[in-house]
Amino acid sequence: QFIQFRNLDFEDNKRTCTTQFGRPFDCSRYTGDLATLNLNNGMNKAYKNKEFYSLFLSKPFGPSDEHRWNNIVMYEEGGGFWNRFDMEYSFTDNLIGTAEWNHYWGDEDSQFGQFKDSSNIQVGIRYLFD
Repeated sequence: QFIQFRNLDFEDNKRTCTTQFGRPFDCSRYTGDLATLNLNNGMNKAYKNKEFYSLFLSKPFGPSDEHRWNNIVMYEEGGGFWNRFDMEYSFTDNLIGTAEWNHYWGDEDSQFGQFKDSSNIQVGIRYLFD
C-alpha cells in the first residue's frame, strides 16, 4: 500500500537577514514536521509530500482456520520503520486470545524512529457476547 500526506500549507523560503551590526544570519521560513518537530533536531523541516509504504500479510491457521496471524511492515520517507506482528487464537467461538509485538526503528528524526524505545509486546483475551 502507498500512502501520501500532502502538506497544502507547505512553505520553504530561503532568506538571509542582517543584524544591526552587519552580521548575516539565516532567517529562512519553512513548514515544520509536526510529528518530529523539536529543538534537538533543529526544528525538523516537513516534506511537501510525505510518503509511507506498507506490506500486510495475513494467514489463517489451525485445523479449520480458526486462528490467524498478521504482519504489517511500514516504511516512512525519512527513514522510519514500524513492524507489527499479531496472532489471534480462538479457544472457543466467544473466547479469543491475542498477542502482538510492535517494533519501531530507524532515524530518530522520523515519526516511527522516535518511538524506538517504545517497542512493546502485548497479550490479551477478548470475550465476544452473543
